[in-house]
Amino acid sequence: MKMNKNKKIVAAVLLGAAVWALPAAQAPVDAAESSTAQPAAAEAEKKVYAYVSEEYGYGILCPAKPNVVPASMFYGDETRKGEVLIFDNDGYNVKHAWVVLVDAFDDKGVPDLNKLSEEEAKEQLTKIQQSNGYEGIALLNISENNKAIFAVTAKEVEIDTDGDGEPDTTAVADTQMAVSFFRGPKGGRYSVQLIDNPVLRQEAIDEYQLGISSFQELDKNASDVKK
Repeated sequence: MKMNKNKKIVAAVLLGAAVWALPAAQAPVDAAESSTAQPAAAEAEKKVYAYVSEEYGYGILCPAKPNVVPASMFYGDETRKGEVLIFDNDGYNVKHAWVVLVDAFDDKGVPDLNKLSEEEAKEQLTKIQQSNGYEGIALLNISENNKAIFAVTAKEVEIDTDGDGEPDTTAVADTQMAVSFFRGPKGGRYSVQLIDNPVLRQEAIDEYQLGISSFQELDKNASDVKK
């Protein structure tokens, strides 16, 4: 039963991303659902805050005004460049946030996604999924000319504890995250990650996907982000 629930979470995230990647006129919405889907989308668009990072030169539409913490401080790792946009927390317990990392990958680790053939893309996704233990992964359009890797971290991970090359135990993560990797039009390499505890909510996933679709690579000291 637990695995079925986990698979439903992954399917909901990736399906939501696939719908988000299509132009509005092509989004596959059933006629019976259209009356509720359109007001929901309109309501989601109303709940946005245009956040601009002057330090890192990007803009993104958020579901609320975030409290911003440097990623290096949040993770205790000076090599992490970027920011954590926190929308809900209970003290040090972060319940809902987006992690925006810059210089998040190198060209060798993630080649230009927009130049890959279908076969090369499949091979690359398989390699990334296996090396990171993602439960689900997809290559999707975030704009007409730009693709992103979209994945969900695994809830259960098999571990080799005795070094014989065979997994012998299963570790269960407390939470799952949605993660994405993409390049900006000016060459920036970004990862945007969704923290939503204790479980990924569909509302949080929808807001996250809306945020990524609005992401803009700006000149530093930019003052606004286009809506």
